[in-house]
Amino acid sequence: MSCDICGRPHHAQRLPFLCAVDARNHCYDGRMKNAFALLENEKLQKEIGEIVKSSENEIRPGDSAPNHTIAMRYSLSEQRAAEDRTSRIIEQADRLKAEVAAAREEIERRRAVIARRKAELASASNGLAARRARQLEDTERSIQSLNFKWERSADGMARTRAFLCMEAAKLFGLRRLKKSNSPSPYEYRIGSVTITDLSSMHSASPEQLSTWLANVAHILSLASYYLAIRLPAELTLPHRDYPRPTIFNLVSSYRHDDIAFPGTSPSSHFGGGPDGSNNNAPPGPRPRPLYVDKTLPVLAKEDPATYSMFLEAVTLLAYDVSWACCTQGVSIGDRSAFEDVCHIGRNLYNLLIGQQLLGVPTGKRYPSPGSVDKKDGQEDAASMTSWVGRYSHGTARNFLGGAEGADFVKSIKLPGPLKLADKLKTKLSSEVTAPDWEVLQEDAWAEVEDEADGIDARQDKMKNGKVAGDSNKEPRAVSGSGTSGWTKVKSR
Repeated sequence: MSCDICGRPHHAQRLPFLCAVDARNHCYDGRMKNAFALLENEKLQKEIGEIVKSSENEIRPGDSAPNHTIAMRYSLSEQRAAEDRTSRIIEQADRLKAEVAAAREEIERRRAVIARRKAELASASNGLAARRARQLEDTERSIQSLNFKWERSADGMARTRAFLCMEAAKLFGLRRLKKSNSPSPYEYRIGSVTITDLSSMHSASPEQLSTWLANVAHILSLASYYLAIRLPAELTLPHRDYPRPTIFNLVSSYRHDDIAFPGTSPSSHFGGGPDGSNNNAPPGPRPRPLYVDKTLPVLAKEDPATYSMFLEAVTLLAYDVSWACCTQGVSIGDRSAFEDVCHIGRNLYNLLIGQQLLGVPTGKRYPSPGSVDKKDGQEDAASMTSWVGRYSHGTARNFLGGAEGADFVKSIKLPGPLKLADKLKTKLSSEVTAPDWEVLQEDAWAEVEDEADGIDARQDKMKNGKVAGDSNKEPRAVSGSGTSGWTKVKSR
């Protein structure tokens, strides 16, 4: 059939549908086959109906024997089918009766369980508020007891830590001595070496500086181990193939592998082979030296880079001491002042010994966020105990790595080590002045002797021209030209 719209014959494979007529043409063959199938089915139904109707007719006396046998068999089959249907109906009815009985038993059982639960709930609800209050009190009392034991254990551990720090300081010979006729009332020594003020390091010998810096680094590392705190600037004590102490800056601390001693080859230090397997390794952080081999003025002229790194190392060490004091509740004075932050001897002495000798903290405890601060001067000193050893990185209570400890560490506002190093460098450079005595050569002394002879001659003339009454008076020293305001003194 051709399409009424597009005017072309339909083809199922080559020509797709273009309109509704094409779709109708595509469905036409299927409709024809369906019609033929329906007609054939109707024909077969008629034939079957005629056969069944003829078999159901009554057998007359003159019928043949085969037809009678067929009728009997059909009757028996119908009877058996009816009996089978009846038995299935009876079985289904019995099954439904059993299910109904089981459901009733389950309902009765559930009713009994619900009734028992209601009775138990009623008996349990009797005095429930009192029992809850009693259990709450018991729980709170248990929590308070555990907190008390925990606090007592923490206090004992803090006292042990403070005792170990004080004993270590005594073994190192850390002590405070009074000074007379000096701007500073005390001087601090470790062993037999004076802990030099940082602003007067130019006048100290390199042996003295290296000795007390090594001792301070050693005792500070030992104290940090006892107090279980991690210092912000990592200290490296002398060990194998590492003869002198060093310190890392804040960025490089605890973020590196094994570092060779400054001035040595990393490959030889860590056993690198001759094939240069370690040559491609990235260079590690450079530690700052806590030692010098020359006096600081000479080192500043000959090696400014080493001089700057040494000053940074000293300020990093002072920063560690001040930070440890702040975390342990020891006052260092004004936290923004260079003189207070970099007073290594005083801060170290107060941290390890002074706090325990006083028996009360030298500084004010910083409260956790959300707590109410007391008014100034209203704290009861008798109820205050030593605070050294409480906050640490080694215990769960007062943990510096926790939320409260992190807030407490953030509250410690200290100047950065680089700023301290710049201030120290400025102070040392400003205090380098000209010497009080001038060293003169031999020819300069000849000129001085000639001037002195002229002065003596003039004094003799003045003595001879005076009256006798003035002879008992002592003559005045007349200053010659070139000696006004200062005097050249021969160096001894």
